[in-house]
Amino acid sequence: MASIWYSADVTDDAAGTVGKNDLALTCAAALLCMFAVRDALTGMLRYLLQLTHLSPLWFVPDLLAMAAFAYFIWHYAIQKRSAFAIVATLSTISAAAVSIIFMSWTPAMFASSVKSFMPIFVGFICCGRSVVRLPAVRVCLAIMSAVSIIGLIFAPHIDYPWVGADIDSFNGLRNISRVWWIDGKVRYGGFAGDSTMAAFMVLFPYMMVYRWVPKWMNLLILPLMLWAIQISTNRTALLTLAMFTLHLVVVDVLIPAKNRLDVDRLIAKFSFLTVLVPFVLVFALAGADLQDVSSKLMSLQDRIDNSWQLPFTYLQQIFPAGLLIGCGLGCFAYPMKFSDMAQYNVPVDNFYMTTYLMLGIPFLVIVAGVFVSCFRTVDRTKLLMLMMLNVYAITVQCYGPAFATLMMGYAFSDAFMTDTGGWHRRFRKPEGADKVLATS
Repeated sequence: MASIWYSADVTDDAAGTVGKNDLALTCAAALLCMFAVRDALTGMLRYLLQLTHLSPLWFVPDLLAMAAFAYFIWHYAIQKRSAFAIVATLSTISAAAVSIIFMSWTPAMFASSVKSFMPIFVGFICCGRSVVRLPAVRVCLAIMSAVSIIGLIFAPHIDYPWVGADIDSFNGLRNISRVWWIDGKVRYGGFAGDSTMAAFMVLFPYMMVYRWVPKWMNLLILPLMLWAIQISTNRTALLTLAMFTLHLVVVDVLIPAKNRLDVDRLIAKFSFLTVLVPFVLVFALAGADLQDVSSKLMSLQDRIDNSWQLPFTYLQQIFPAGLLIGCGLGCFAYPMKFSDMAQYNVPVDNFYMTTYLMLGIPFLVIVAGVFVSCFRTVDRTKLLMLMMLNVYAITVQCYGPAFATLMMGYAFSDAFMTDTGGWHRRFRKPEGADKVLATS
């Protein structure tokens, strides 16, 4: 009988990519778990930290993520000389500078902008390596998913003390409250305190580990996940859960094991078509009254008419160069509300669109690298995360919770793999070097 934490289903998943003394991966794994715990229990932790006057501890993972950025620069951009890592490094540094100019410098704005972006580098440094092959990581992620499910299921029946509480943050007070949605329906946030965050923490941590769980147990857990996400009323998460269930049944049950990696690579490549969805919807439905079809389409109409269009309109008016070079870290994301440009802030509910607004054309280069990486990655979990996050990110920004940003970095990470010797030596590498496998 297969163990709950290991089965034959995972023997084809990046075998041998975890070294015994891989300190960088161990640190990345520890940070991943810290962000997972923090985001799954955000409401409860911030409430308890404030009660005990330990609120500064909240920002420890963010400070450690800065070290991940430094390691990424040193290891992948300088030592490995990955072209895409160099682009990511230079575009991040230049975007930080542009944010100071465009949004006007304030300490709170700049700190918030950098803090919001750094978790992606925690994912990046898992390049060529599978963090979920570490048992402690799998246990942590499974527990956080289970806790998130429990928190949402009990939310309608228990008044959590952190709901409606004001908490101190370095940029002012923040309120943890229920959000009322269409038709007066409550969006419960469970232990996370935010419905979108809670739904994310139900779904994505479990998708990271489901292949280490017996199939019969997956069948028992999926209905619980559906129940919890319905309580959160997050429809994007519901769509992603449906896609995940379809993938589980078709790929992991019906497709022979020897063909699953190739199928996942193919699906991951086609998942990039979702990047075009917002542009197609804007072109086809801008100005239409979708509420005549259903009141539940009000949020989609707002995205089509406002959040997916207005940032580009504003940039064209006040900073035309930003359409090409971006308008800086935190631009058109939550840090912007702490800046002098707060009046132009529009919540852009799409990861790719938001990141392009921050980084400009260099981000398209990175995305091209991620697409190319689908041809050579051997990690089915990363391919799954990439395809599911591409679906999820159609209507979600993924810059908050930080764990979502980290997961994007993890799914993108194999773009930074290089051939032995570095890109600048490609014209003088020894005979037979083309046969050397890509390394991290």
